[in-house]
Amino acid sequence: MRFVLIRSAAAAGLALGMANCAGILGGRPAPPSNPLEAGILRAGQAPIVGLPDVFADDTLLGKRVRVLGWCAEAPGLLAGRRSGAWFLGTPDTAIEVRGLVPRNCGPAELRQTLVLVFAQVVRAKPNSAERLLLRLPD
Repeated sequence: MRFVLIRSAAAAGLALGMANCAGILGGRPAPPSNPLEAGILRAGQAPIVGLPDVFADDTLLGKRVRVLGWCAEAPGLLAGRRSGAWFLGTPDTAIEVRGLVPRNCGPAELRQTLVLVFAQVVRAKPNSAERLLLRLPD
């Protein structure tokens, strides 16, 4: 290792700041390179995944993601209540979503308007292969 003599206080402060940012001095750990590794995510940080991935990829269980689809069905919810169980769909699959129904999912827009929902992937029942989405606030 090579040592450098720093002659000014400003240069010393800059060197310490850079070392701290690089994690050399035991500061905070660097952020994870994969957003799925982080514990808490905001909607804008969550990765966008396909609906088939929600069913097939076990690493998504418990993770927060954004999923694109349309409001396939919301029995009884679109007539007044805006929160409960509804379905997000694609041309070949659908998944149950629990939580707030997006504003642009009105009865006239079913299967017509694409929505991107921020949700956590969970098992539908303990020890089950079935999955559902818990919608999180954007």
